[in-house]
Amino acid sequence: MSQKSLIQIQRFLVIVILFLVCVALILLILNKYQSTQKLAFNSPHQEQNLSTPQILDEKSDNPFKQIYYEKFISKDFNQSENLEQNLSPLPLANSFLQESEQNSTLIQIHQTWLENNISKELNQSFEKFQNNLAGLNAKDLNQTQQDLNSNQQEQNLSVLKTKQLNFKKTPPKLAIIIDDMSNEKQVKNLKALNLKITPSFFPPDKTHKNTAKLALKFDFYMVHLPLAALHYKKVEMDTLNPNDSEKRISKKIASLKENFKDLKYINNHTGSLFTSNEVAMRKLYKALSEKGFIFVDSKTIEHSKAEKIAKEFGKIYIKRDIFLDNEDNLAAIKKQIQKAVNLANKEGFAIAIGHPKKNTFKALEESKDLLKSVKLVYLSEVYGE
Repeated sequence: MSQKSLIQIQRFLVIVILFLVCVALILLILNKYQSTQKLAFNSPHQEQNLSTPQILDEKSDNPFKQIYYEKFISKDFNQSENLEQNLSPLPLANSFLQESEQNSTLIQIHQTWLENNISKELNQSFEKFQNNLAGLNAKDLNQTQQDLNSNQQEQNLSVLKTKQLNFKKTPPKLAIIIDDMSNEKQVKNLKALNLKITPSFFPPDKTHKNTAKLALKFDFYMVHLPLAALHYKKVEMDTLNPNDSEKRISKKIASLKENFKDLKYINNHTGSLFTSNEVAMRKLYKALSEKGFIFVDSKTIEHSKAEKIAKEFGKIYIKRDIFLDNEDNLAAIKKQIQKAVNLANKEGFAIAIGHPKKNTFKALEESKDLLKSVKLVYLSEVYGE
């Protein structure tokens, strides 16, 4: 083959290659244009394929959609009839550049819209939080305060128990209380024992007017507060009942503060009905706490609510362990004294309650040697003044 023929073949191949390159370039630009057109018919989140301009809501509050519709969708549909005239390489390239600039503008608009809406959502969330905080009602705040008070009361109660009730590390103690004290003769008989025993006096009334004065004859004494019983015929005057108002109960407790000098401890006379009533005991403990009194449960009924309410008020629960003279018999009373001493030796401390009866005083007199095995104490020595 001659050199001239080779040159002609080379020129032909170059022309063919240039033609193929041009065709490829045209196809590439056309593909880019079609992709741009497809993007214009999709939502920003590409959740739907919009085939007609009516699919977009012209009244939408989203400026991205609104501008998209005005600048692209309606325009492209109006000009679709001239699509074939715009397929030359240069117009297609210019169109692609224009669409890119418009898309960039759209993205910026959409970002601005998102930022504004995110800011709006954050402000709404903050306002909702403030409203919720302001919406805490008095009941919620009171409950929170009650919970805090309850925790503090439990801590105080724990300190009391740790500090005062570690009986087993000290000599056994026995506190003996003589209830129903009301007259001079009873005072004389108790003092004749020459034992460290606590008298508990009735509040003064028409039947025993001088109890407040008689109490002053003792270094330490208590008040024996009449509370309503389930079954008891000899009801004391001015006995408190479960349905008494807080005002009535508070007034009664305030009168004890006025009549009895340096009074600190109060125990109940009868009271099986009253002490088994949770609401009533709550009213009583409130009044006692306001005056700084300490309640001692005579435990006239097994399911007394005093322990539960004492815990609510952050008070240590004090109760009677042994009744000495439920049976008015000398031998039986001495047996109960022995039982009280045994309990004190076992537990470190015990509380026994008796009454100003002849057999009770005699049993105590005859049990003096037995009582030397424990330390007779006032409640103030155990639980504080």
